[in-house]
Amino acid sequence: MRKKGKSLIIALTSITAMSSVLFGCSKSDSETGDAADPGKSKVEITWLVRTDPNMVDWEKDMISGFQKEHSNITVKLEQIPQAEIDQRLTTMISSGKVPDVWSANWANSGFATYNKMGALLDLTPYVEKDASALAGINKNILDIYRIDGKIYGVPMLAIGSFLFYNKEIFDKAGVAYPPTNWDDTSWNYEAMRDTARKLSSDIGNADKQVFGVFNSMAPNLQAWGFGGDFFNPDAYTSAVMGEPAVLTNAANKEAIQFNVDLINKDKVAPNQTTIDAVNAIGDPFLTGRVAMVINGGWGFWSYQPAKFKWGVAPIPYHDGRKVPLFVDPWNVSAKSKHPAESWEFIKYLIDPKNGGKKFMEKTSATPADNTLAEQWYQQVADKTGMKAEDIKVLNEGAVKNGREADNHLIDKFSVIGNTINQTISGVWNGQKSVDDGLKEIDTNLRSLNLK
Repeated sequence: MRKKGKSLIIALTSITAMSSVLFGCSKSDSETGDAADPGKSKVEITWLVRTDPNMVDWEKDMISGFQKEHSNITVKLEQIPQAEIDQRLTTMISSGKVPDVWSANWANSGFATYNKMGALLDLTPYVEKDASALAGINKNILDIYRIDGKIYGVPMLAIGSFLFYNKEIFDKAGVAYPPTNWDDTSWNYEAMRDTARKLSSDIGNADKQVFGVFNSMAPNLQAWGFGGDFFNPDAYTSAVMGEPAVLTNAANKEAIQFNVDLINKDKVAPNQTTIDAVNAIGDPFLTGRVAMVINGGWGFWSYQPAKFKWGVAPIPYHDGRKVPLFVDPWNVSAKSKHPAESWEFIKYLIDPKNGGKKFMEKTSATPADNTLAEQWYQQVADKTGMKAEDIKVLNEGAVKNGREADNHLIDKFSVIGNTINQTISGVWNGQKSVDDGLKEIDTNLRSLNLK
């Protein structure tokens, strides 16, 4: 999911032109947005989802409910493991055997990559025709997928990033919980470091050690938290990485050095080797091996199985701080043979009184539709033991300080991310200095020649 600010305009003129051609080529009577009754002939559409046993019931409910209302439309569910989505989608798109409805942000690459490929249908005529169906979605969120005036996706959720913490470890150490207000500058990175020191215990004993903090964010997103960025602003509006800014933004080194110090100097955060070992027995936060973890808002549901009480706080304050937002859209393939029927299904999925509400209840994902906000605050409050008003403050702060995730906005980000990761593990483990690591990342990114 990616969140671009309200004014985000990705200048993909050539891609837009390609998409328009594809859209035009695929037009039929039911594809113009005028198909008020798409039920005159029986059709089958394919709905591509990630393999997730937790979502199967919701997916079946959506299909059965939709088909009852649209007896002429059969929805075929196609499940693909997360790790295979990029490769298999690319093959599907190349061969023309595309799914009808899917989300471009569910792979390692995101919206920008698939939009660059001309794989996404211009939904503008459908959105304009059914504007009331999207009335609850904030325009700034909706505009994320408006490229050169055309809408290529409809947001289903809008997830911020947070610091999750284990209340029981805090209580045992006699440490006060972090605040909920993102504007509280006392909750900064130094305060987080001091807190992590108080919460760490038995470091070096693999069976008992508890680390004070773990930043699970990718290196560039960690840099955002300090006002840094590995890429120039144009990369996020053009979708082309271009010249990297790894060495030109001083905040990048500050951010990476801070995490290296947490690991190797303060010894309050696990290195990559330790994380890999801990992951073998379970999530580091869920297994109680880290007291605080910086993560995307999916922690609201992925930490529900925890056997301890946990809370949520802002990512620490720093001048220029930005944190990633993850706004996942529903998309229709540009080569779909049944775009109008696919659009009908998307409307069903996002309906705040039906599919959208059930999705929120099932996942605890932050809904993109504001009419569900109050229900979501209370739902999360009930599960965390926090106050609904605190959840609201936390979420509004995450949006205020947020920007859409880099992998959703920059083309070929799967390759870019892998290139960064090839080096960063050695930096986290202390095998390479921060300066050498950043120079290597800069060199390797330039060698991709993504201009």
